[in-house]
Amino acid sequence: MNIFQMFMVATVTLAMPQLAAADTLLSNVTLVDVENETLVEDQSVLIEGNRIAGVGAGLSAPDTVRRIDGGGGYLIPGLWDAHVHVFSSPTEPDTAFPLYLINGVTGIRDMGALWPIGDQQALQARVEAGEVLGPRLILSGAWVDAAPGSWPGMFLADTPDEARAVVDRIASEGWAAVKSYSMLDEATYLALAKAAGDADLPLVGHIPERVALGTAIMAGQAGMEHFGRIPMACSPREGAMLGDLRAAMANGADQAAVFGVMAARNRIVLESWEGALCADVLARMAGAGMHVSPTLVVADFYTGNWPAADAPRMGMIPAAVRDASGKPDFRLEAMTEEVRALAQDSIALDRRTFALAHAASVPILASSDASFANPYLFHGFSLLDELDIYVAAGLTPGEALFTAAVAPPRFFGLEDQDGTIAPGRRADLVLLDANPLEGLATLRRPRAVIAGGTVLDRAALDRMEAELLARGE
Repeated sequence: MNIFQMFMVATVTLAMPQLAAADTLLSNVTLVDVENETLVEDQSVLIEGNRIAGVGAGLSAPDTVRRIDGGGGYLIPGLWDAHVHVFSSPTEPDTAFPLYLINGVTGIRDMGALWPIGDQQALQARVEAGEVLGPRLILSGAWVDAAPGSWPGMFLADTPDEARAVVDRIASEGWAAVKSYSMLDEATYLALAKAAGDADLPLVGHIPERVALGTAIMAGQAGMEHFGRIPMACSPREGAMLGDLRAAMANGADQAAVFGVMAARNRIVLESWEGALCADVLARMAGAGMHVSPTLVVADFYTGNWPAADAPRMGMIPAAVRDASGKPDFRLEAMTEEVRALAQDSIALDRRTFALAHAASVPILASSDASFANPYLFHGFSLLDELDIYVAAGLTPGEALFTAAVAPPRFFGLEDQDGTIAPGRRADLVLLDANPLEGLATLRRPRAVIAGGTVLDRAALDRMEAELLARGE
């Protein structure tokens, strides 16, 4: 695991917003075709319930339909954050949901929770039914790790038989995927992958720390979380690094020793990364269709790139979460002086490799790892930070937007969402003041957000922000 990419836990309580959808005719908008990076001006979109009923110039609608003039704004599909932890505390969605919506994020994939699956599914159903206003939920947090488990609430498997039994349970409980985690051994991981395939569930998650990336590709892992294992696979010393960890764990190394072996990888990767080998690795990933959720923004936590105490995003989270972020953290304390010294070089190599991955057509799912449990990773805001990193790494604004608006719903196989604005699609949309294909700054303050057919104009979004700031006092 890259030293800059980890997961964390906290709690808070707030109240869930609710709002009813109404049929709406949105006129005078410019449709943004994100996939083809083209614009269609002077269009109207008819929304009935939570679906788009019509798209075109000069649409008509019954007198009972609410009419909204889009003022020539730019309409895009709603954004997705493909890696979050929204259930890491008892009432986290109460704050997280409005944070996502004010940032134009209308869909999220949860990747590991402390809530029971039944409670997650109940909230998911209420969002789908329009009873709760929030982003659409994909529940992929059935994470499987070796005992004793890296975090609370994990499924545990130490043998291939246990892996198969765990997948049977995951399938019976109705999860959307099986998530592999860091400490699985190779035999158990391969059994998990086979069992997930037999159960018709995608295998996503971490590449276990004792498993080669190439092994995961051959095992059919559909999606990998975090990015650090890709630069490591671009080193001819990947096998030796894996061997060092296997030997340490076989000899009963304690947690500190295990983390020490993993931290030592940073220098090895920096010294041995090879472009030609990387091209081969990325070509194999692209050929296998292995999607990557990079969570590059996580590095900000480890390098102290934190928002100012008076930044609006800080004021919008509960005081208990804000206070916890400012306290000593075991992850930062575990960083060695060498890791700190190499941090900027490691981040630069990650971003260089990320640009190569995109150029090689490795499919990217925009993702942030946002959670109350993760200091300074914010629901909603950090997804936009992540997209800015993609642009800084070399993607065009349109290419970065594709990773959040188009790639996620297609990867999830949603029948009513594919990143296009068309009849029959779910009415998850964002209206912007400026053309996002020319720059993503316009995402920071949407003119309106439509979530499941419910229209939140700028005034409504401002009220949500004000309420969050008041709650956070």
